[in-house]
Amino acid sequence: MSAVAPPDLPGVTHRWERLPSGLRLHVAEAGAAHAGDGPTLVLIHGWPQHWWCWRKVIPLLAERHHVVAVDLRGHGWSDVPAPGGDAYDKRTLADDVIALLDVLGLERPVLVGHDWGAWVSLLVAGRAPGSVAGVVATAILAPWTTVPVRELRRFGYQLVAGGPIGPLAHRLRGQRFLRTVYRLGSHDRSKAWPEEEQQVYLERYRDPARARAGAAMYRRFLLAEAPAGLRGRYQAPVTDVPLLFLPGTRDGVLTPKLVSQALGPANVAVETIEGAGHWVPEEQPDALVAHVERFVAAVPAATTG
Repeated sequence: MSAVAPPDLPGVTHRWERLPSGLRLHVAEAGAAHAGDGPTLVLIHGWPQHWWCWRKVIPLLAERHHVVAVDLRGHGWSDVPAPGGDAYDKRTLADDVIALLDVLGLERPVLVGHDWGAWVSLLVAGRAPGSVAGVVATAILAPWTTVPVRELRRFGYQLVAGGPIGPLAHRLRGQRFLRTVYRLGSHDRSKAWPEEEQQVYLERYRDPARARAGAAMYRRFLLAEAPAGLRGRYQAPVTDVPLLFLPGTRDGVLTPKLVSQALGPANVAVETIEGAGHWVPEEQPDALVAHVERFVAAVPAATTG
C-alpha cells in the first residue's frame, strides 16, 4: 500500500482486497447499509485518474445503494504490477474485476464505468456472462466498434501516452502532458482544472511505477488490442444485459456520434450528458446519477448484488 493515504470522503471506508492471483486492489465503499436492497453499483475509473473521480457521485448514489469504487491495477492505491506481456491489457484488467466481484461476494451488480473503466466494464460483461446485471458506460466507445480513419486524429494523444516517452510524459516538466489532457477533456477548454483537483491525480503519477503503468495501458492497446479489434477478434458484442452509453455533448474525442455506433441491438441505448466534456462524473454528477438511477430501476427486481 502507498505511504500516501487515499483522500477522505464522508461515509466512505477503504480496504484492500487480495485476489486469487495475489494482486491487491484498493476498494472505496459507501452505502453498505443498502447491500441487498438492489444491485450493488461498482464504479470503475479511467485514465489518468482513480477512484476519486467518483467523489461527487458516490454520496448521491450511496443514499439508496451499496456502492463500491475500485482502483484498477497500476492506478490509485492498488498494486502496480510491472509492465510487460498482457499485464495492462484491458482484458486482464477485466479479469481482475471479475475476480474482485467473486471475492466481495457480489452477485450481478451494475457496473458504472468511465473512460477505460467503462471499456473494462463492457469486457467484464462479455467475458463473464451472467456476472453483471448491466453496464452504464460513460465517455467510451463499445469495444466491438471501430473508429473511422477520418476520426483517428482525435486519438493522437495515445501515441504520446503509450510511446517511448510515455512514462516521462506522466511525470516530468511539471506533468504538463497530464495537465493538458485534463484541460482539453473539459467541457470548457479555456479553463484549467483547479490545482487542488489535479494534484490528487498528479501525485499518483509522480510515482515512477504508476507512470510506467499509465503508459503501458496505452502501449498495450496500440500494439495488441487495437489490431485485434480491427480483425474482429477482440470482443464480441454484449447482447444479454442492458447497456447504457453516456457520452458528454462536449467531449472532443469520444463524441456522441462515435459512441452511437453501438446502437442497433435492442439491449443498447445511447443518451447524452449536456454540459459535459470527457470528465462526466466530475462535470455533471447530478445528471449522471439521474441516468444511473433510471437504469437501475429498470433492472429486474430479482437481481441482487
